[in-house]
Amino acid sequence: MTWNEDSGTVSRAFDDWKWNDRENRAFLRLSAQWSDKAYQQTWDEAEESFAARFDPDRHYGDEHLDIFEDAVDGLWPHSYAWITAASVVKNAVTAFEVYLEKALQEALGSSLIMEGKKHTIKLASPPKFESPGWKTLVTAHKVLGTDVETDEVTWARELRHLLTHQNGVLRSESAVERFRDLDAERDQDEISRARIGGKVPLGTPRVLKILDSLATVIRTADEPAWAMCWSRPGRERWPEVMTKLHQQKCIVVEPV
Repeated sequence: MTWNEDSGTVSRAFDDWKWNDRENRAFLRLSAQWSDKAYQQTWDEAEESFAARFDPDRHYGDEHLDIFEDAVDGLWPHSYAWITAASVVKNAVTAFEVYLEKALQEALGSSLIMEGKKHTIKLASPPKFESPGWKTLVTAHKVLGTDVETDEVTWARELRHLLTHQNGVLRSESAVERFRDLDAERDQDEISRARIGGKVPLGTPRVLKILDSLATVIRTADEPAWAMCWSRPGRERWPEVMTKLHQQKCIVVEPV
């Protein structure tokens, strides 16, 4: 038996991640679908409300814009779309990291017998934290056989940091160059392009590309993680892998 996503021969961690990935993609799609209808309805109502009381001697003709803005509390469609995209990116990167941790826990198990006594196995984590740090996740998966710190993953994690700690604002020229979307900018005017002080460009095509790149790494990582737990050759590697993980200080083994 070998790893096979189509037949469901995957780790439990992979199943959990796949459900989260499905939810992320649905959230992105449905939010756009529902918000487009709601915004259009609100716009139509603003126009109808203004038309009913329009007075050419008192009005300029564009006061429906103020009515619309009040109705949506200043949250214009482009801002709504950006917030939605940002939330999907942040959730996807976090789900990626959660998968890496859960896959390792599943592959290693929770206990072993040493010298006739039961010992617990835990991933090493910083003091006062329950989850391991990024370096531990990367090192442990490399021992299992997968490089999870690809260029695409590094970029996505940096983007998540920008969205979380700077609200997506590009503060330097280097940030602009790092996160601008050249493909999208070909069809944009100057004011819509990435610039210092502006928000990092997102959009559905870019977000889906990020999700796809994370998914590729997870599918690559799950095969050796699944094998460690569910295949005979993988279980035969278990003592060797445990020794290397202990040497790399990725795990903590303690007597019960």
